Amino acid sequence: MKAPQQAPRAPRGAPRPGAGPRTAVVHEWVAARAGAEQVFEALAGTWPDADLYALSRAPGTHLDVQGRPVRTTALDRAATRERRALTLPLMPLAWRALGRGDYDLVVTSHHAFATAHRLTAPGGVHLAYVHTPARYVWNPELDGRGTSPLLAPARRLLAGVDRRSAARLTAVAANSAEVARRVERCWGREAVVIHPPVDVQRFADAPGERDELDLPAGYLLGLGRWVPYKNHAVVVQVAERLGRPAVLAGAGPLAGALRERAAAASVPVVVLERPGDAQVRELLRRASALVFPTFEDFGIVPVEAMASGTPVVALARGGAAETVVDGVTGALVAEHHPAAYAEALARAEACSPHACRERAAAFGLQRFREEVRAWAAAHTGATVGSR
Repeated sequence: MKAPQQAPRAPRGAPRPGAGPRTAVVHEWVAARAGAEQVFEALAGTWPDADLYALSRAPGTHLDVQGRPVRTTALDRAATRERRALTLPLMPLAWRALGRGDYDLVVTSHHAFATAHRLTAPGGVHLAYVHTPARYVWNPELDGRGTSPLLAPARRLLAGVDRRSAARLTAVAANSAEVARRVERCWGREAVVIHPPVDVQRFADAPGERDELDLPAGYLLGLGRWVPYKNHAVVVQVAERLGRPAVLAGAGPLAGALRERAAAASVPVVVLERPGDAQVRELLRRASALVFPTFEDFGIVPVEAMASGTPVVALARGGAAETVVDGVTGALVAEHHPAAYAEALARAEACSPHACRERAAAFGLQRFREEVRAWAAAHTGATVGSR
């Protein structure tokens, strides 16, 4: 008598009996719980039964993904996680090394090469939510990390890989009109605009919290990663022009340089490294204005400031031009120069906290999920549910 055969193991992504389409949500890399990671969380929450993937995940990084594991690639090693400029040419290979998948629907959160994976089944739907086509390849002038001489020989090859991956996508959504134009220019694809989610309620609720930080009155705030293109030193220059104190909050490789600049400033400058969530809410709520002198694809921090009732002074380019309403929730400047930001401050400080909060509410999480569900349904022919 033949021994009874064991039931074959279900393939990766196979549905449970009675379940819906086999679904995966893919993200680039998880280095911190920043704006892109919050999009990953929101997409994971929209598809609560999806399998989750990322190129790598920094140890100890918290994600609210309902306890699901995040499967990573061969580049998820200590030696490669912090050397992205050097490992960029390997990223498409790492994604493809995951092998062929069998998912009916894959939603990819993309800003480098995540769309190079092959997880979508033949005939399946692959949707890409694009933070930007890889800046390192297409727009290195926007982010100095892409100007490495070691990357230059690979840039043309990577551009071809990126375009071929984009050509296989079912549909594309961009996080701003600025990025949608970039998608068309770089990939030759049309993209619908869905602004990313911002947890505006978390900042609107902040006024009930106690003040814990020793901060100077009337300070100007610079908040975000301490990397060159964020231009935090400009915040100090603006404060010096106006004779106002400043606070720089964040973390990153420029920590030492910013501390030196703060110590040499002609006005009081507080440097706060790695503030916690409650401290960030307090910093935003108590600031006279957020000074945001950078070109961002979208920029979640200005929306968080407005949700706190704090006006924003920002460059009239990129995402800030789509979120900040000049003369209503802040001031937009045409010229990236400390004098221009300083001149615009009075216009920003005259704005109503109520108007700021009302504007921020338009970028909430529920709105994002509704728009993403409608976008997915238009390409799958199915209703997308969420817990």
